[in-house]
Amino acid sequence: MFSYFTYAAAFTVETADGGPGIDLGLVAISLVIAPFVFVVLGFVSRDPGAARDVLRAMGLLVVTGLVVGLVSPALGASAGFGAGGIITLKRANDRRIVIWRISAVIFTVVYVLLLLVTITPAGLFAGGLLPLAMLGFADEYVLWARRRDGRPDSV
Repeated sequence: MFSYFTYAAAFTVETADGGPGIDLGLVAISLVIAPFVFVVLGFVSRDPGAARDVLRAMGLLVVTGLVVGLVSPALGASAGFGAGGIITLKRANDRRIVIWRISAVIFTVVYVLLLLVTITPAGLFAGGLLPLAMLGFADEYVLWARRRDGRPDSV
């Protein structure tokens, strides 16, 4: 969240002529903080290849952030953190978990876009909170469905 909100705040600056501007210092700070999000996510989920996955997640954060960020920079950061979270979380041995994780990120991006268009402050807040939380909900849903069907709980 700290990296996301710092990044979103970088685009609220006005230039001397009153037009929109970008604070490159805040963008740099957010890019420095972002790897810590993925480090915590990877090592807490006990991913054996967490160090490599953090680097891949950072690359995906930048690429996704730039592409989706053409719509809105905050939306791009939200999509980038969600996509990076998919990579950094412990690898799933079930294809359904990956599908649910991707679906959760897509749902989050669409929801945040709708909120940004209708209720901008709520969209900014949801964009920082929801991407990684929705990944957790997706994993929990798949585990719940496995228990319901009488299959083992391993992710």
